[in-house]
Amino acid sequence: MFSLIYRSKAAKGLPNEEIHDLMRNASRFNAAHGITGCLVYHRHNFIHLLEGEETLVRKLFGRISKDERHGEIVLLNLEENKFRLFSQFSTIYNNFDDVSDQIRHKKMLFHQIFHGSEIVKSPGSSKLTLWAHVNKLLKKDTKLSFG
Repeated sequence: MFSLIYRSKAAKGLPNEEIHDLMRNASRFNAAHGITGCLVYHRHNFIHLLEGEETLVRKLFGRISKDERHGEIVLLNLEENKFRLFSQFSTIYNNFDDVSDQIRHKKMLFHQIFHGSEIVKSPGSSKLTLWAHVNKLLKKDTKLSFG
């Protein structure tokens, strides 16, 4: 099982409705193509772990890299794993008016997804990369940390 993690910024001026559509379409596409993982969106930033057959994951990342809705794409990790870290594709996206509520909710969701997956059994670096980058992203606005 191949995993790839990247981060990117949403294109300037990209409306929330389009980001919501992007997240929903990613879930549908990935489910149809046997790709699992986790996509986190917070304050114009994406962190995305994709996993599946290596050729499909690399091809999808190539498409994402060319997508004008993404900018400042940084590849964070590539890794071969013995099994899937996530049994399905999960997204963490919502924009409450209150930023602290938004962060608390996203942290709670990420914590549930992370610990409800096979990721804790994985000896590789993917889980640490994902955890560190999501935590850093969500810490930009508050001193709350994952429990």
